[in-house]
Amino acid sequence: MVIQYKKYLTVLAVIFLCCQLIGCAHTSMNPDYSGPKPLPANLEKEFDYIKFNGAYSSEILEENKRFTLRQIRFAPNTNIINMDHDIILDYYDIKSKLKSPVILVLPILGGSNYFANTFAGYFADKGYSAIIVHRQKRYKTFKDLEKMDKILRQIVFDHKQTLDWIGMQDELDSERIGVFGISMGSIKAALISSLDKRIKASVMCLVGGNLAEIIATSDEKGVVRRREEYMEEHNISRDEFHGLLQSKITCDPINYAEYMDAENSLIVLGRFDSAIPYKNGNELWEKMGKPEKITMLTGHYTAILGLQYVKMKSLDFFNRKLK
Repeated sequence: MVIQYKKYLTVLAVIFLCCQLIGCAHTSMNPDYSGPKPLPANLEKEFDYIKFNGAYSSEILEENKRFTLRQIRFAPNTNIINMDHDIILDYYDIKSKLKSPVILVLPILGGSNYFANTFAGYFADKGYSAIIVHRQKRYKTFKDLEKMDKILRQIVFDHKQTLDWIGMQDELDSERIGVFGISMGSIKAALISSLDKRIKASVMCLVGGNLAEIIATSDEKGVVRRREEYMEEHNISRDEFHGLLQSKITCDPINYAEYMDAENSLIVLGRFDSAIPYKNGNELWEKMGKPEKITMLTGHYTAILGLQYVKMKSLDFFNRKLK
């Protein structure tokens, strides 16, 4: 008992030190918030889809005393893009006799799944079934701007069908589903939270709205490389590229923010973020109705200094909303 208490104090000390180093400002939920607007009939129709209720494969990747990690794979019923793909889930199936609440964990744009695995494992340790929805590598292309909006819509359909799969599992509580995302994962989280009311709690870290502006101004290496390749190939300026994106992308969190329930949302922003600029994150926060917000004095990548703090605050938020 004494050892556990010392470990607890050590963790608190680390979190306190990180907060001092990065600086964190907490903004409470807007007390004048009157609730989300209902999703208009035209948007309901736009995002209507064929629900998934079919066969899927399940492979055990890991097993321990806390959970069984399974990889789930199935073909989507709704596929509006000319790209055959499977929906792949890493499912942290916790060992519980009761139906468990679920948290979807949505990965960053590129690199390893380190952050997704870290948060999913953390939530599983705390009594939540966690599901990492694998990203689709072919969704990252800028080669055909005509496809970008369709790809964003397909991302919504992929996550809707993941929610269908959750509803098929007897051990999962489909009335208590949360979503957690960082960077591109947070943009996906904002889209699905706005367009599907099965999401009951959302934590979006380093998020932003107005995707055309984000893509045109971001200094994230992968985005910069693809942007410069496209501009060079088509001999256009940055402003022209931005204008093209604005004319092509309508599936954007900023366009749906007012339909998200701000009362069940937490936004975490980096004040000096230039990959998904703070300005775009703050605009999304305002359009949502000013939900609870944490602002860290970091950039996009230096936000890793606040990893433990974000884990703790995210867990606290999900406990308040889902437990």
